[in-house]
Amino acid sequence: MYDRDLGSFAVIVQLFFGLSAGQAIEPPAIIDLIPQDVRVLESLAGDTAARAERFSREVLDAHPEVYQRLWHVDRANAKAYVEKAPEYVARIRKLHALFENQEPLILDRFCRAYPEFVPSKAKIYLMLSLCRFDAKIPSQHPDSLLIGMDGLARFHGTDAPLGVILSHELFHLYHFQVSPLPKNPDDLPLYRLLWQEGLAVYASQQLNPGASLSDVLLDPRLATEGPASIPSEAKRLLICLDSREDVIAAHFLAKSENGEVPGRIGYLIGYDVVARLAKNRSISSLARLHDPGLRFTFRREVYRLAYP
Repeated sequence: MYDRDLGSFAVIVQLFFGLSAGQAIEPPAIIDLIPQDVRVLESLAGDTAARAERFSREVLDAHPEVYQRLWHVDRANAKAYVEKAPEYVARIRKLHALFENQEPLILDRFCRAYPEFVPSKAKIYLMLSLCRFDAKIPSQHPDSLLIGMDGLARFHGTDAPLGVILSHELFHLYHFQVSPLPKNPDDLPLYRLLWQEGLAVYASQQLNPGASLSDVLLDPRLATEGPASIPSEAKRLLICLDSREDVIAAHFLAKSENGEVPGRIGYLIGYDVVARLAKNRSISSLARLHDPGLRFTFRREVYRLAYP
């Protein structure tokens, strides 16, 4: 693993931070694996097994920090990935250039809105996710943002709304700074997961005033059909607020194309809860809510959604 060559991009980042704060603010470390790893993708040759073996050796094995410590990659996916990856190369390059162009402005805007955020405590990894995700923060490493450029290309195309996506993920980084996760973050109850996502969705909307609900949810169907399901889904949520079962969490947070209820309905419930509370409180203060007050407040608002 290596830190990217700073070059002009880092100078731009530092310049924007210096201008916005009146003094130099250390930006997050950006570990950019894309140039090297895309070159590997472009040069793969031979049959599928040979390409998968070389990809695993020169990409997955070459960056254990990313593919072992931060994200446990399933190497069984490598064969299928090298078959379809070439079609994403041009899109990955375009998105990478878009990120370099837009990220300093997005970061600057975020730090203006949330001056308590300490960007130097965060790391941003630009990587290949084998098209498994677009952006995520590992629960065990809440200071690290993984951005899968191939995942962005797959799920959002070259017109990916980076302003919305990065604002959402930056808010998670900020939230985990001002309200640290417990020692076992994989054991969070369901209401905490929905609260985190609701805050990030709402914050990304506030930071991108032209963005619609569909834009910030990254799901047109959820934005259009989801509101009709809120009362019934809020009633369902009331009886499993404290659940730690993966199958229940998946019902509220996982993508679903064909279900009767739009997938990721928990994002919309969390957003509605935060939007109601934000009428009287700042997002910064909401980000600092702790239990037992957090659970009481969240349950009260979910009850109001269930029984309007």
